[in-house]
Amino acid sequence: MKMLGLALAKGLARVWLSFAFLFLDNTILLATILLARLRSKPDRRRRQEVLRDVHFYPKTVLITGIGTSQGLALARAWDAEGHRVVGVDVSDLDLPVRSGGGMSKTLIAFYRVPKDHYLSRILDIIQREKVDVWIPCSPKASAMEDATARQVVESRTGCKCIAFDTEMTNCFRNTESFRQFLVEKRLPMLEYHQVQSRDSIHKILNRSPTKSYNIRRVSSDSSGVAVILPKRTVSKTYSEVSEIQISKDSPWVLQQQTRLGEFFADVLVVRGYVHAIKVRLAESRSPHWGASPLDEALAKAVHQLMQSFAEKGGARMTGHLSVRLLVDEEFDASSVRHTIHIADCVPGAVALENLLRDARCPVRGYLSVLSQQPIEPASWNVPATLSPSPRSRPTIVDHEIVSRFISLFLSVDFAKRMVALVEAEMVPFLFWKDARFSPNDPFPWWWHVHVYQPLREVWQLMKYTREAELTGNSHAG
Repeated sequence: MKMLGLALAKGLARVWLSFAFLFLDNTILLATILLARLRSKPDRRRRQEVLRDVHFYPKTVLITGIGTSQGLALARAWDAEGHRVVGVDVSDLDLPVRSGGGMSKTLIAFYRVPKDHYLSRILDIIQREKVDVWIPCSPKASAMEDATARQVVESRTGCKCIAFDTEMTNCFRNTESFRQFLVEKRLPMLEYHQVQSRDSIHKILNRSPTKSYNIRRVSSDSSGVAVILPKRTVSKTYSEVSEIQISKDSPWVLQQQTRLGEFFADVLVVRGYVHAIKVRLAESRSPHWGASPLDEALAKAVHQLMQSFAEKGGARMTGHLSVRLLVDEEFDASSVRHTIHIADCVPGAVALENLLRDARCPVRGYLSVLSQQPIEPASWNVPATLSPSPRSRPTIVDHEIVSRFISLFLSVDFAKRMVALVEAEMVPFLFWKDARFSPNDPFPWWWHVHVYQPLREVWQLMKYTREAELTGNSHAG
């Protein structure tokens, strides 16, 4: 009941904020439309110039997840290049209105697809609209659902899909099969050994004296304490290993550790070539990461590794991928070098949100899926090779001042959480911080925050209330 009450409170707060900001956002919307009519529009001019080219043949692209910021960004980029865009929302609620992205003027058609009929409806839309390229970026469809749909669509139509096939998706999603894939392709990965004796531990440590490992019981849970090896001296290492209770019946896992931390590479791969990549830190340990030549060099090394990864996967490698990387330092007598290891990956639309943030959309990369032969992009034509994130998130209010005021009546920790929550809820209503806002296409932003989102909240509140009533009646019975 407590979780239900919190959900109800958040939903009602969002609806109230929608009404509170309505007058201000109406003013912003009208002013933006008037300014757009008075000034020239680069995107419109570019589209007109492209369409005047007698050798240009526009393609029809289907984008599922048009209600997301990344789906809308894709639609605007394809429209600016002169192509026809069909938008689709995958809905889990039977809402009577389309999403904000569905109101974009870049769309020639919009469809709402129920989650339960995803495959059949996507196939029907592709055939009806004569779609050339399908880009799935809806978070409501899993990578395996997109892979299954790709298999059906490409077997029955001429449409090409930016999604991995079912076999490769299964391989990437499963840790053991992905590890085997890396071994077969001779790609760098972290050392991982299941050891059954102290002697085997010493052999591994002696074989790689410059590497660091942690060792833990195979059966231990995530809260189990791992031992770091080797220690500072050989005697301390032997002493530590001698205390480990290890046998064939009680094996341990020895896994390589990294010194420089975690990175992510979000990539678009088309037929074995990387056409877009963004390299980012996994967490904000260095707010200035991306500003130095060393960071750029590391990003280029990641780019080269991802290209090798894509090429060894072959022409079947087409889709979006978020790869987790671990960077280590290896020492020898006269130098120190960085080594990059592939840890795991997540295929599908999850990689799109970061890939397209503050980056040029790789329309040409997507179009290369239609060519007879794989197209290798020029190195200068691969956008977003380095992300200067994580950046400090801009604040709307001074947290310290507001927190001090609220803490006069409530606890300090609760006051800080309240301020952070209110700010997070207000951000969507501020057009300069909303990825859906565009000076040339402002209506999707307004529609999302003042029509679609409030109705969705009301719909969910009604659903929660009905479920609570049914639960209460069943308990009473």
